[in-house]
Amino acid sequence: MLDYNLLFEKGRQSGLTDMEVYVVEDETFSCKVFEGEVDAYSVAATRSLSFRGLYNEKMGYTYTEKIHSDSIDFLVESAIENALLIEKDDVQEIYGGDGHYEALDLYEPALETVEAEEKIAFLKAVEAKALALDPRVKSINYNSFANGTSSSRLINSKGLDLSQQANYAYAYVSALVSENDENKTAGDFIVSQDFSKFEAEPFAVALVEKALNKLGSSIPASGTYPVLLKNLVAGQLLDAMSGSFSAENVRKDLSRLKDKLSAQIAAPVFTIMDDPHLDNGLGSAAFDGEGVATFSKYVVYQGKLLTYLHSLATAKHFGVKSTGNGFRSGFKGPVSISPSNMYVLPGADSFETLAQNMRTGIYITDIQGLHAGLNSISGDFSLSASGFMIENGQVGKPIHEITIAGNYFDMLNDIQHIGSDLDFGASSIGSPTLWIGSLAVSGQ
Repeated sequence: MLDYNLLFEKGRQSGLTDMEVYVVEDETFSCKVFEGEVDAYSVAATRSLSFRGLYNEKMGYTYTEKIHSDSIDFLVESAIENALLIEKDDVQEIYGGDGHYEALDLYEPALETVEAEEKIAFLKAVEAKALALDPRVKSINYNSFANGTSSSRLINSKGLDLSQQANYAYAYVSALVSENDENKTAGDFIVSQDFSKFEAEPFAVALVEKALNKLGSSIPASGTYPVLLKNLVAGQLLDAMSGSFSAENVRKDLSRLKDKLSAQIAAPVFTIMDDPHLDNGLGSAAFDGEGVATFSKYVVYQGKLLTYLHSLATAKHFGVKSTGNGFRSGFKGPVSISPSNMYVLPGADSFETLAQNMRTGIYITDIQGLHAGLNSISGDFSLSASGFMIENGQVGKPIHEITIAGNYFDMLNDIQHIGSDLDFGASSIGSPTLWIGSLAVSGQ
């Protein structure tokens, strides 16, 4: 074991002032089933440590997976060497802590008692039931289950000692259906800490229905249409654009939201929350990667931009308080700014009500090519998409091979109504269905 007091003492003797240790322990399980047999199986456990410290007011970083006292000299020397290479003028800090940290229940002990055989049996049952539902189901081409437990601890030379533990489980299954030489695939997932939610039959039924509904697709005429963006699609777009709210990107001129605080950037019906204390949220945390206590906040309220997301460094630069969004993507990486559970506040109308009120339009249920087709700085996008026509206020015939194009920020200002169907999917970024007044659609 590593004695953190010895590490800090060695660091001080070598010229480091403030220091911090961040320890992460992960245990993961994953498996895949194909044609009734286990196709892949993995169990892994890792324990890793990152160390950082101030040397001549420059923050040096290093990391190791050998967490014992023999690593002390290496950690101190590597942090100092790294600090000497830093050329940025930012004065970074090790945080002394806050008076209160929210007590969050992120760990479900019962999940740890579920045996591997039960998880595999669930996947086999989903596959068997899906194939038996309809002869047009040709295969379950992707069939996976994964769960894991992650524990983190942050200790620093200012006396801060924080820890938290969380676990998760999810399944993702994709079905291939075929009719009249037309092939379509559809995927669905379950995300829950409660294994009783992983019910094979209703999951298989919903998956097959989703896939079969795509058969008979046609290409609509090109034009400008009112559009309903499916909740998961709207969430994908928000996720891809979430860097716009980072104060670091604003500072580097990598966000169109620079100098937009208090400005109207979206329709008045549009509000974004960042809530790190959300029940069952994949981004829930009592403290960020710097030890700052997290808290819920409006990022956009009724269309007005209220805040950027801040780490300690950007908060100092802008003369504000950190928003508790200085997270770490992994033990090897430095602190960077990211949302916790970011979502569009839902409205009062069901999806059915939105469709009925729209009468005629397009319902976008899938988009592809976000990495290549969306500019996360300007907001311009051109994306392959598929979905359904909205006809007489109902979801009508399926459509495919279309391209939707526009600008994300222009789209936010053109939101007419917001649904009540908030969904995060398998993400920490969520949204309800959005009614967009008009969007360019390229078809035939």
